[in-house]
Order: sequence, then structure tokens, then C-alpha cells
Amino acid sequence: MAKKLGTAGAWHGFLTVVNDWDALGCLTMARGSPDSKHDHRQGRAVPVRARSHASRDAIIQGALALWRTKGFAATTVTDICKAANVSKALFYVYFARREDVLMEVEVFTIRDAHLAAQAVASRPYDLFDLIKAVIETLEQGVRHYPAELVFETVLETYRIERRALADGATEADLALLFLEPFEQARRDGELPAGIDIVRAARIAQVLVGDAIRCRAAGDLGEQPLAESLAREISALIGGLGPG
Repeated sequence: MAKKLGTAGAWHGFLTVVNDWDALGCLTMARGSPDSKHDHRQGRAVPVRARSHASRDAIIQGALALWRTKGFAATTVTDICKAANVSKALFYVYFARREDVLMEVEVFTIRDAHLAAQAVASRPYDLFDLIKAVIETLEQGVRHYPAELVFETVLETYRIERRALADGATEADLALLFLEPFEQARRDGELPAGIDIVRAARIAQVLVGDAIRCRAAGDLGEQPLAESLAREISALIGGLGPG
């Protein structure tokens, strides 16, 4: 899973455009020489950015509201644009596809998971405690969203990872959820010094992602995932051994 489950969030560039005319002006400004810093258009940069953020946020919030009521599959880009009161042209300035908006909703937040892991690591702990804290944080987050949206987010994360690998990303680039906590655990002696941390982090991440997907699909009932899944992962990771 990616940050925000968001490798997508890290990939999109920051755009300060609100319509075709502003796009032309801002792109020209960006290409200007250092001597152009006093250009009168610089004075427009802040309000343009503010409007840009507002438009982008409106798209995200409009999409989320529709997905809660109509469902993900039944909601089109046209629907989202109407809800956000923006044009399709502006939508495609920020997002290439409807699924790209999905990745901005922050169904999964790695930052919060890492903060939970850091809190655990600040006191005596074992590997199970660390993994459980990460899973509990994700589990609490997904409760705020419809099951269909969670399911689609996991699937889109898989697609992003596949494209990233095809573009030359490494396993370490995709092991974001558990890589940092496991590195801390190794420093603290909770993982063997010779264990392949990247492999361990990827295995744990895949298992968590699949469990959340299955839960969203209704395959795992309503019992909390964190306790049992953390035990399974910690036992599996502990058995990997050095190398």
C-alpha cells in the first residue's frame, strides 16, 4: 500500500491552475528566467494556488459524498464534476482517472500507522505489539468508509504497485507500510539482524491488504482483524530467519 495509501499521492504533481487562461499564465511563470521574479503575474500566484486547492478539494469531497450515496461503480466523472461544480476540463487537470481521486481520499493513512508503531516502540514491546498497532490503526480508519470504497481502494493500490514495478520501482519502494516499523524492530532486537527487512515488510503488507480486501468483501465476518492477523504475521516473519 502506498502513502495515503498513496503512492498515487506522491506521484501527482502540484498544479496551480484553475482554467485554461490561468494554466497558460502559471506555466509561463514557471518557465520564466530568474530575472522574471518581479513579473506582475507573481502577484496572482497566491490566490491562484488558493483557488486551485479549493477546486481540487471540491472534487475530492464531491466524489466522496457521491460514493457514499451512489456507490463507487455507479458514479461517473460527470457526476463528480456536477457535485463539485467544476468542468470536466478542470477535473482532468488534477486527475487522469476517477480512480486517482479514490487514492486521495486517504482511506488508508500510513502516517497514522507509523505514529502508532512509534508509540509502541517507545516502551517495552515485542514484534506482535508493533504489527498489531499498525493493523489497528488501518482498521479504525477504514470503518469510516463504505465497504465498496475500501475494496476498490485496495484493488487500485494493487494496480498502482504493478505499474510502479513496471516503471522500475523496487520492492523497498512498495514496502511502505511496515518497512519503517520493522527497521525500528531490528534496531531494538525484536527482529534478527540478518533478516531481509524489505521482504518481511512486503509480506506483511500484502497479508494486511488482502485481509482488508476480504473483510470489505464480506468474507471475514465482523470480528476485528488486528489481534489474529498480527499473530499470524509475527509468527511468519519471525520464522523467515536471516537472509
